[in-house]
Amino acid sequence: MKTFLIALLISLLVAVFSLLLVNCYYFLPTQTTQTVSHSTPPVTSTITSLKTTPSISSVVGTQMSSTPQSGNQPSFGGQAILTKCWSTKELEGTLADKKIIHYKHCPQSQPNCRKPSAGVMALSDNLGMVIPAGSQKILGKSIRSVQTVSNDKHIALTFDLCESAVEQSGYDTEIVNYLRSQGIKATFYAGGKWMQSHPTATKQLMADSLFEIGNHAWTHGNFRKLTLEEMQQQILWTQAQYKFLWEELHHDHCVAGLDPKLNQIPATPLTFRFPYGTCNQEALTLLAKFNLPAIQWNVVTADPSPKQSAKAIANIVLHQVQPGSIIVAHANGHGYHTAAALPLFIPKLIEQGYQFVTVSELLNSAQSIEAVETCYELRPGDNARYNKQFGKGTN
Repeated sequence: MKTFLIALLISLLVAVFSLLLVNCYYFLPTQTTQTVSHSTPPVTSTITSLKTTPSISSVVGTQMSSTPQSGNQPSFGGQAILTKCWSTKELEGTLADKKIIHYKHCPQSQPNCRKPSAGVMALSDNLGMVIPAGSQKILGKSIRSVQTVSNDKHIALTFDLCESAVEQSGYDTEIVNYLRSQGIKATFYAGGKWMQSHPTATKQLMADSLFEIGNHAWTHGNFRKLTLEEMQQQILWTQAQYKFLWEELHHDHCVAGLDPKLNQIPATPLTFRFPYGTCNQEALTLLAKFNLPAIQWNVVTADPSPKQSAKAIANIVLHQVQPGSIIVAHANGHGYHTAAALPLFIPKLIEQGYQFVTVSELLNSAQSIEAVETCYELRPGDNARYNKQFGKGTN
């Protein structure tokens, strides 16, 4: 009887934590009973078979490397770039890197903190992309998970690196150091302004073969409230900021003679994640125009809550993960106990036969993809209140 009660208590805790709200800047518990607005259209989950379509390496971006890793997977960077360009101490960083700085107004160092530099703006004018043949099957919808070929136990661990206009968010080097020490692959969804504030960290991440960087909009805008022009700016400015730093890395003297490794780094991010987990059909259509799959998640760690312990984060992941899962967490200082949680669930998942891959690798290994026609956190309508609460969400 005692064992039964303990198991029941654990199940109830997992259910409660599954409903917790997660995003880059705040944390509110989802109501136990939530009414979905009647104006919310029914969500159609599309399981798209990829058996007869081209490999996802041709689907997720024209900049994908043509030099695959084992298993026909896309490649990213190389250890030689890291060791030649940065010392071990520089890569490890310090706990101070995680610090978040808040401003009441744009600081003097960034007189217009809502826009990129002139050089990045110029790059953004030339980043329109054409949808390649075969990609329509996963573009224009929000991807939540995949079914992998032969039920391979591939999963994608993802971390958001977002930053508002009037803050400088952090960089959780403890997370990155643990992933590197264990050889764990991950995808970081970086905001354009975050990359502007953290140029060295961005170049280190893009140079590392373990990691992939995705687009998380310029200043964390709410794509349900932005105009079409504002949406385009949030997307393309971020693509351009990444490419600006990509070009800086390519011209750095430390990478001389490393062209094969450099050529494995995508020139622009290959996938996109909506801030707040919100979107509409206009936003999804725009992403499709730019050949950017919209990546959401099906496992929510709720790590922006200071009350969310490392053990609670680990329990959520261990109880909810399944082959093809996409896990969302944060590495910008808003994931309070995320670093401590990683050793609690990563070794256990490896023991169970799971393999951590980047999002592009996950898509490349997919037999089918679960994609929906709208965006939500765990169930349709659960983030509808953000429109009133945060408006455009770009401040």
